[in-house]
Order: sequence, then C-alpha cells, then structure tokens
Amino acid sequence: NKIVDATGRSLNGRKPKWRRYGNSRYPFLSGNGLCGIVVEDCPSACSISNLAVGISLMGTSLPDEHIDVIKQFKKVYIALDKDATGKAVLMMKKLRNYVPIKLVVLNKDLKDMQIGERNEFIRRYID
Repeated sequence: NKIVDATGRSLNGRKPKWRRYGNSRYPFLSGNGLCGIVVEDCPSACSISNLAVGISLMGTSLPDEHIDVIKQFKKVYIALDKDATGKAVLMMKKLRNYVPIKLVVLNKDLKDMQIGERNEFIRRYID
C-alpha cells in the first residue's frame, strides 16, 4: 500500500511530454497474461491491456531493470511507433537472448486505434 512510482503527461505541450515521478526503474505494466507487448507510453499499454500485458518503456530506451521484468513473459512483441523502428530492432536483438520475441512495425500508434483496429492488430500479429 505504498506508492513507489507515478507518471504524468503535459496537457499544454511543454517538454518533457511525459514525466516519471518516483525512483522505480521498472516499466509500467497494464493487464494480465503470459504475452507482453512493449510499447512507448502508458496509454498505449492500457489500450491493449484487455488482450495482453502492455509494457510501457516511457520512451524508447530499454534499461536493464526492464529486461528483468520482460524476460518473465512467455512471448514478447515490440510494437514501438514507426519512427522508432531502429531502436526496436536493437531492443529485439538484446531481448532475444531471454525470451521469444517478435517485432511489429506500427503504421498507427496503438493508443490512437479504435477498438476494432486494436483487435485486428492482435489477431494479425499476436499468436
């Protein structure tokens, strides 16, 4: 019953766009299950949490502490925004030593998809 971390988003366009409060070095997780989907932000993680566990990096970097959490999943998908594909490939190379992993290149951010689009995304890419 102790808050160890929190996140917030700027509503007026100021930088940083997202801010992490607290000192936990763990990713933001939303949902339950054995399949994890690595995404950039909390809204994207929440948007797919009824289908898999959303794992938010709060950006596009992969700290070592995140690896300890991610490698506990049965299978992991990396679904970063299209402009972060290069970083996603590097993450995939780093994580494949620990867990079966697959890269998904998004044309549209998960949080911006309608429910039907997200369900189709899961059917198409997630086994």
